[in-house]
Amino acid sequence: MMKLPHSSVFPFPPALAGVSASRSNGPRIFAVLLFLATPLTQAIQNPRENFCRRYAHQTTVIDDRLYIDGGYVNFDAFSQDHLNVPNTWLSFHDLHNLTTGTDSGWPQLNIGLKKDPQVVPTVAGGILWGDDVNKKFVVYGGEATQGLAQTYHLFSYDILYNSWSDLGPPTTPIPPNISSYGAGVSISQLGQGYYYGGWISNITMRGWTQPPTMSSNMYRYDYDANKLTPMNSPDRLGRAEGGMSWIPAGDNGLLVYLGGIVDRGNGTKSPQPMEKILVYDPQTNAWYTQTATGVIPQDRARFCMDAAWAPDRSSYNIYLWGGLSVGPNANVTAFNDVYLLTLPTFQWVKIFPGHQGNATYDYGHHSASCNMVMSRSQMMVIGGTYPGSDMCDLAQDIWAQHNIWTGGVNNTGEPPDDKYWASYNPNVSTNVVPIDVYRLVGGDKNGGATLLTPKNGYDSGNNTGTGLAALLARKPNFQNRTATRSIPCTQSCQPTSSIAPASSPSHSRLASGAIVGIAIGGTLALVLVLCAWWFLAKRHHERRGTNRQSQMTQVSAFSGSYNGSVPVTVVSPLSPQGPWPGAPQGYYPYPPPQPQSPIQLPPSEIGAQQISELAEQTPSSGNNKPWQRSGE
Repeated sequence: MMKLPHSSVFPFPPALAGVSASRSNGPRIFAVLLFLATPLTQAIQNPRENFCRRYAHQTTVIDDRLYIDGGYVNFDAFSQDHLNVPNTWLSFHDLHNLTTGTDSGWPQLNIGLKKDPQVVPTVAGGILWGDDVNKKFVVYGGEATQGLAQTYHLFSYDILYNSWSDLGPPTTPIPPNISSYGAGVSISQLGQGYYYGGWISNITMRGWTQPPTMSSNMYRYDYDANKLTPMNSPDRLGRAEGGMSWIPAGDNGLLVYLGGIVDRGNGTKSPQPMEKILVYDPQTNAWYTQTATGVIPQDRARFCMDAAWAPDRSSYNIYLWGGLSVGPNANVTAFNDVYLLTLPTFQWVKIFPGHQGNATYDYGHHSASCNMVMSRSQMMVIGGTYPGSDMCDLAQDIWAQHNIWTGGVNNTGEPPDDKYWASYNPNVSTNVVPIDVYRLVGGDKNGGATLLTPKNGYDSGNNTGTGLAALLARKPNFQNRTATRSIPCTQSCQPTSSIAPASSPSHSRLASGAIVGIAIGGTLALVLVLCAWWFLAKRHHERRGTNRQSQMTQVSAFSGSYNGSVPVTVVSPLSPQGPWPGAPQGYYPYPPPQPQSPIQLPPSEIGAQQISELAEQTPSSGNNKPWQRSGE
């Protein structure tokens, strides 16, 4: 895997030492300039101007900025080079500063934040514990994409001062087993973060000599004390690649875990059934298991999810998108669908595509991120990788942003607008319950649910005075948490402290001839680099133009198979190029099924006025026919 340089400063090659400007040295100088120009032209590529797709990154939202750290980036030549490039940029989407032009109305991407990858580790499959009170976040877990440090340290990013702090090794009685692709949450109201499960391997922690192993550990991180504490696990089974969300129920909120894979012991790995929901109570350090009903999703891992709730908290709704297929009987590699789990009734609801059956659209993704934004009225889905194709993200020109309205398009919550994918809108300050929920639980878009227990009752032991039923009936009131430092200013503040940059090599005194040669060579190198920069920018512009022309042709020729308006913002090659060597698939033991032959355009975000209802029926022929869960 190629490591892109993060700086335009490189060691000067010995070939230039003492070089003069004589004509006899011309070929030699030219060769050296090519040596210099190659990494520089590579460094020109970045996830803003050369974007194709991203995945396995960590995100958090603080003050209407959606921060993205780590993971992998594919640049716009991915279909030719197939490079999964470690994302060393720290970036954010400004939720109020929107794009203009052809692809207008989406949060701009800023990639200019400070991060020295030689100091702050670059990881994939970790978590950002966001603290919107103190305007910081902490990076935890994940697999190293550019080498492991000798000793694992926590790092914190200061949003006000655009600087990083080394917090040192985690303070625990026993050093933690660092894992990747676990599940976790940030709870700023409590000043806490949690992380459960994941894969322990020799790319997550130094000194691990066993095969990759699923962790059964649960950790709590206390923001103000910078302390990591082991907590109870639901059992001794290792789990990984599932999802976790926080809901404001119980005494201090509850954590809901679902999906992924589980190690049953003796090397037996299987899907964590999507109907078996694990609930953790931080107040009592206790776990509960509850069986869900409804339209249960196909077993999956590496999906993304986040939670919203009714204004009166009479229902809590967890939105789940996509994921990697882990069921041995599934006929797809990854999913392109949306489900909703509503609590306290523990009912699964399918909201895309259609409302019944297990059909999914083509171009399934996994390892994306989901973040609630704008008062939880919308869930921003970013990135994900297509395991069966080397095509770029359909939203390539807006950096793989996709938007789900949690209450239905335009936040109506009412028919006939029970549709969810649509363009982003920053001018929303409330969220509502979608019709697909209050049809089941009663009430209306503002809450007032009347069905408050599971359809088949609570599992054994949960319906007691101290059980899950009692917890879900309580609504905690959170005290305003006070910052532990002065918050005097905004992003314009100048840093007062930051991590010292990596030490530079000492410079020896140069002879005058070498200085002249370096000056001449440097000038020529600059000219060459500027020419290369112009050439790459021209090629990038031409490639975007070709993509847009292709997209318009494809949409025009194919719109008849999709029951809905298709905007010209979709970049959608209709034929995947097939699997590519080295596509990351994680540690899951099941061989992935063969990718499908696409026969439909995938979903896209379009204006509410353009949306027409998707066909409720599922395809009846070809590889897109719906599949059945075992026993159905």
